[in-house]
Amino acid sequence: MAASPERKAITYVATCHGLLHVLELAYGVVLVSVAADLGASLLTLGVLANVFGFAYGLTALPVGILADRTSETRLLAICALGMGAASIAVSMSQSTVSLGIGLAFLGVALGLFHPVATAYIARIATRTGLGFAYLGTGGNLGLALGPILVGALASGFGWRYAYAGFAIPCLVLGFLIMRLPSRSTVIGIRPGAPASTQQTSLRPFLLPLGLIFAANTLNGLLYRGVVTFLPAHLSASVNSSIAGIDPVLLGGSFTTIALLFGVAGQFLGGYFCDRRRREALALIAIAVSAPALLGVWGFAGPVLLGAAALFAFFHFMSQPVFNALIADYCPDRWRGRMYGVYFFCSFGVGSFSASGLGYVAETRGVQDVFLVCAFLGLAAILFIVPLLVRSIRHSRTSAAASRS
Repeated sequence: MAASPERKAITYVATCHGLLHVLELAYGVVLVSVAADLGASLLTLGVLANVFGFAYGLTALPVGILADRTSETRLLAICALGMGAASIAVSMSQSTVSLGIGLAFLGVALGLFHPVATAYIARIATRTGLGFAYLGTGGNLGLALGPILVGALASGFGWRYAYAGFAIPCLVLGFLIMRLPSRSTVIGIRPGAPASTQQTSLRPFLLPLGLIFAANTLNGLLYRGVVTFLPAHLSASVNSSIAGIDPVLLGGSFTTIALLFGVAGQFLGGYFCDRRRREALALIAIAVSAPALLGVWGFAGPVLLGAAALFAFFHFMSQPVFNALIADYCPDRWRGRMYGVYFFCSFGVGSFSASGLGYVAETRGVQDVFLVCAFLGLAAILFIVPLLVRSIRHSRTSAAASRS
């Protein structure tokens, strides 16, 4: 039996999301190999991660505008094809300058995805939360499996092949996405949510959107630090001499184990945000994931790995919840642009932590990166609490009005 158009579209877009996060994490996995090959310091490579991340996030702003005005599938196809071409460019880098150019190109290609894909799923998914759950699960499978796949390729053939090896599926997927329908009139709306899809003015939603953007900016800062330095921290914190495993493969393997828990968290976050108050789910996710980073900072061995897994589960649980909250608090005609701002806050502003945390790693050790990230997560709670309070008051006011 042929797959429905909605299912096929979600499958292709979720697959693209997975490949995107494989390529996003690849740099952190091969960081040690790149440093040895090009003779670069961690600080220099942190600055290049900053370039990559800023290009990634900055692209989200103009693309968010385009997502409201042009074919979403065309933009997603360009994204996948650009990912393939940029991966080849990175694999051919012979200096930190050419590597920086290749990473910037890759960042632009990756930056096309999130504002377009989230707006697209919000429009075509019959159940918004579940649609985001599948989209997020695809991305998290890439995050989880990417480190071990990239680590295996880098260990066996060299770090350049880790990038070149993923160019082919990106190019193939780009041509498949071209054949998808552009959009659907089916839109999932949470019962009791603000009727934002029926309004054209953004003004009534500026406060909740501002709170979401602020929390997401802090989440983006800690996310960039974690994905950049977690593989190196795990490989350095586990004694690899027992099995004689290559440190790049070791770090990638343990990062994969931790991030597999994020796959479950991502799916459950999307599943429950169709059934529970989304603002409360966001608060729970951040309130658990941020302290978990203190475990990543303060422990070694199995406890360190367990803390990383706990962080991954709850951090990625928050992502479909935040995606759905944007849909709740944003008129349909503004969604692409607001998703653009949202992902710019996460990936663009968030990218600045890479160079700052690179300095922390260089001067104080990689371990202290996670102490800084933990405090960033705790600060995000300050913006989620008023969002939850506002939501509860809105529900009570609506309930009182319906009874009168």
